[in-house]
Amino acid sequence: MTDIVTSRPFAPAWYATLALSFAAQAAPGPDASDDKALEALLKREVQGPSRYAQSLMDAPASVSVLEREESDALGHQTVGDQLARLPGVYLSNSRTYSALGLRGFSRPGDYNSRVLMAIDGQRVNEAIFDQGLPQLEFPVVAEWVQRVELVRGPGSSVYGSNALLGVVNVVTLDGADAPGLSTQGSVGEHGLRRVEMHYGAADAGDRDLFVGLNLQDSAGENLYLPELGTPDGWVRRLDGEQQAALLVKYRDGPWRLSLNAVRRDKDAATAPYGTEPGVAGTRYSDREVLTELAYDAGWQDDVRSSVRLNVAGYEFRGRYVFGPPPERINRDEAYAQWTTLEGRVLWRGVLNHQLMAGAELRTAPIGVQRNYDVSPYNDILNTRSSQDSAALYAQDQWRLAPTLQLTTGLRLDRVRGFSPALSPRAVLALRPDERESFKLMWAQSFRTPNLYERFYDDGGATQIGNAALKPERLNSAEASWEHLLRNGLALSANAYWTQMSRLIEQVPLSDSPDAVVQYRNVGRVRLRGVDLDIEQRAGGGWLWRGSASWMDARNQSGERLSNAPTWMLKGHLVSPQWRGWQLGVEGNVLGPRLGRVEVPTSVVVNAHLRYRVDARQSVSLHLNNALDRHNLDPSTPDTALSAIPQLARAWRLDWRISL
Repeated sequence: MTDIVTSRPFAPAWYATLALSFAAQAAPGPDASDDKALEALLKREVQGPSRYAQSLMDAPASVSVLEREESDALGHQTVGDQLARLPGVYLSNSRTYSALGLRGFSRPGDYNSRVLMAIDGQRVNEAIFDQGLPQLEFPVVAEWVQRVELVRGPGSSVYGSNALLGVVNVVTLDGADAPGLSTQGSVGEHGLRRVEMHYGAADAGDRDLFVGLNLQDSAGENLYLPELGTPDGWVRRLDGEQQAALLVKYRDGPWRLSLNAVRRDKDAATAPYGTEPGVAGTRYSDREVLTELAYDAGWQDDVRSSVRLNVAGYEFRGRYVFGPPPERINRDEAYAQWTTLEGRVLWRGVLNHQLMAGAELRTAPIGVQRNYDVSPYNDILNTRSSQDSAALYAQDQWRLAPTLQLTTGLRLDRVRGFSPALSPRAVLALRPDERESFKLMWAQSFRTPNLYERFYDDGGATQIGNAALKPERLNSAEASWEHLLRNGLALSANAYWTQMSRLIEQVPLSDSPDAVVQYRNVGRVRLRGVDLDIEQRAGGGWLWRGSASWMDARNQSGERLSNAPTWMLKGHLVSPQWRGWQLGVEGNVLGPRLGRVEVPTSVVVNAHLRYRVDARQSVSLHLNNALDRHNLDPSTPDTALSAIPQLARAWRLDWRISL
C-alpha cells in the first residue's frame, strides 16, 4: 500500500460526547406522547445479527436501524441514501460505481466485498466480484424497504465469508404493510425521469403479496475534467445512468417465494483504463437476479425450523473505446450462477437458553470471465471456474441472570481449495433495566478471495491473476452502550478495535504510472474508533437524529489508509405535518481523506419538502447538495484523475398517488 499520512486531533467526538451527556441531563420529563415514543423504541426488533427476529437491545451486536417513516420523509430513493444516515457509514462514488465505507475502511476501486449485503436475510454479494453495492446497483429501492439494519462488526459466525466489517440487512415490505397500488413519477435536473410503483395485498388466510417496479433514467452531469485532456476540459453527455428493478414477494402460510432483479447501465465519463476521454461508448452494465423459496412454520412448541433454497445469477458487461479513430473496441464480460441451500433449527427447550443450529451448502458451478477485442477479434481472456462451500454453525443465547446474557457462536466453513475457516463470536450483554444495555463483543471473521481477484488476467495488459491468494482474516473487540430515556430520547455509543490480516490489495508490479497490477496478500490493517448516536421521536411529531464518529484506519507501517476519514458528523430532522406540509433535512460532514491528493472536508445538505394534496396524493420537491458544495472523492485505480468530483446541486420533483 502506498498510503501516507498525518494524524489530526478529533475535537468533534469530544463535543458530541458532551452533547450526549447534556441531552441526558437536560431532557424534559415525559408526557403521553413520550410514553408512546419510548414504547416504540423498546419494541424495535432486528433480524440481521442472528438471522431471526430479536429485540434490538438484546441482539448480540451493535446495531443501527433506519425505518420507513424517516426514509420516506427525507426523500430517499436508494438503500445507499438510507445507509448514509446511520453512524459510521460513508459513501463514495467513482462516477461508475458506488462504494460503502465502514469504520474508516473503503478501499478505492474495490467492490464492497468486505460488508455482506442481504435482502430479508438472503445474501446479495455475487459470485465473481463479491460485490454488494448500495446505490442503483442494488436490487431494491428505498420505497420498498421496511427498515435497514446495519450490524457493525464481524458476522461470519452466522453468515460466513464477506461479513468482515459488518452486515447490512434490508427488510422489505410485505403486502400488509403497503396495501393497494401506489405510483410515483419523478422528473429532475440532468434529464432525470423515474417511475416507481408498488402493490400490496393480504388476506385473513395468511396469504400476502408485494410487487414493486422501478424504472429510472438520467443523462447525468456535464463534468469539467481538464486532467483528461479533452479540447476544452469538458466531458459532456457521458454520465448517463439507467436502472430497472423488480421485487416480487408471495407468502402462503409457512411458504414464501421471492424474486429480486435489477439491471443497471452506466456511462463512464472518467476514461477508465486509459480509454479515449470525451468519446461516447465506454459503459458498464450489471444484471442480477435472486430467487428464493423458503419454508418456516413458526414455533411448534419449543422448536422452530426453516429451510431456504436460493438460486441466483449475475452478469457484467463492460465496453471500452480506446484510441482516436480508427477506434479499438474492447469488451469485458463476466457471468456467474450460484445456488444455496440452508436449513436452520431454533430450540428453546432448555431453561434460559435459546439454541440455534444450521447447515449451508453453496455451489457456484459457473464463473466465466472474458476479455476480447471486437475488431479485429482478439481473445485475451477466457476462463471458466467454479467454487463450492459447505458450512455448519451454532449459536447459544444463555441468560445467566435476569440482567445478564451470554451469546456464543461458532461457524465452520469449508471452501474448496482453501483450508477450513473457524469463525467464533462471544457477546456478554448486561441489562440493568429494560431501557439500558451494555455489551462486550469479540469475534473473528474471514473473506475468501473471489474469482475476479484470483483468475482475472488480461495477458498482462492491465492485470495478472493470482490463484495463490489466501483468505483475509479479521479479529475484533467492541464495547457498546444503549440507553433509552423516558421522553423517547435514545443514546448509544460503540467503541471498537479491529485487526485485519492478509489484506488483499491491488499491487503495481513496477513504478510506471501504467504498471500492470496483481492482487496480493499485503499485510495487516488496524481499525479503531468510536461512534456516538442520539435520536428522538419528540412530542408533536418532530423526529431528529445526530451522530459523530472518530475513525483511525492504518496499515502495518502506521500510515493512514487512503479514502479513510478520521472524523464524521451527520444528522437529520423531520418536522411534523402542518396543513399538509412536511420538511425533512439531512446533512453529512466528512473529514479529509487521502488519495493521489488529499481531498478536503466534504459537506452535503439535502432537503425534502412534501405537500399532501389529500389522503391519496402528495407532491414533493427534493434538493440534493442544496449548498452546491464542490465535493470530491479520492480517485480509483482505473482512472488518471487525481480526485473524483461528486454530484452538484440538483432538484427533483415527485408526485405520488395511492389507490
